[in-house]
Parts: sequence; C-alpha cells; structure tokens
Amino acid sequence: MVKKEAPKIQTERLVLRRREEKDIPNMLKMFNNDEVREFLGVNPPRDEHSMLEMVRNRTETKWTVALKDTDEFIGDVMIPEIAEGYLGEIGYRFMREHWGDGFAYEAVSAVIEHSKSTLNLKRLSATIDNKNIGSKKLIEKLGFTLVAVLPESNLLGRVTDVAYYTRII
Repeated sequence: MVKKEAPKIQTERLVLRRREEKDIPNMLKMFNNDEVREFLGVNPPRDEHSMLEMVRNRTETKWTVALKDTDEFIGDVMIPEIAEGYLGEIGYRFMREHWGDGFAYEAVSAVIEHSKSTLNLKRLSATIDNKNIGSKKLIEKLGFTLVAVLPESNLLGRVTDVAYYTRII
C-alpha cells in the first residue's frame, strides 16, 4: 500500500511540500532554539535521529514550509489529527529568524483553504500555550475565535494554561 503524503501547495512566496532529509539541518536549528522550544511540548526532539524519524513519518497533512526561491526549510504546518472527517487541529512551528515576516500567516492560510477544499473539513481548532502571544495574535488574525482558556492543562505533555481556539471553514 502506498503511503499518502502531503500534496504540494504553492503560495506567493512559499512552497508547502512533504518533509525531506535535506530539511534536517534547519529542523535541528529550529527545534534547538530556546524561544521556539518554550512553547512546544515537554520533550521536543533535539537530535538528528529524531529529525530523521519526523521526516520519515510523512502523512498527507504534514507539510514542510519552504521559501519558494530557494526551497529552504523555514518551518512546518500540520493537521496531526482529524476527528470524524469534520474537525482538524492545526499546528505550526517556524524558525525564530522568520517570525514576523508573514510567512506563518501565508502558510497557515493555505492549509486552511486546503482543509476546506480538499479535505472537506468543516471546522479547525488550535490549542496554544496561553503565554504565546504571537501565536494567539496569528490565529485570531486568521479568523479563529477563543473558546476558552483551560488552566493547568496538558499541552503535549507539559502542564500550562492552554488557549483553545476554533474556526468554521
């Protein structure tokens, strides 16, 4: 059986594509940045072996975000779980040096459109560390509504206050 992989999606400045081994050096750089790690789970990967496992764990809803001109990895966007073909949870991570460039907005917007037009999802959710102001601003700009702040909740194995957002697509 052939494993499904993320389809290529192009935007004005970006290519969203399947993960590849050539992405590993920048993945390592991203995951080893303390500012990026601050909002990830309890044990985000740090080593090349873990990155290789992530690359090999391709699915149809996990994209590398690369610059269109150079195909350089700058982050990723994923929908790790889909419930009953109706609800997907969206997540994203970007290299620190690309925060504030509008790349996250551009990439996540493209995945939202793909979720609606191709995956036929009806709603997306996002769970964000409540202290992650930048991510909360991004998701609100993308039309998500804050449903609740869940105190002392499980965010990928780490206990923190979690902002839960949702959006009809």
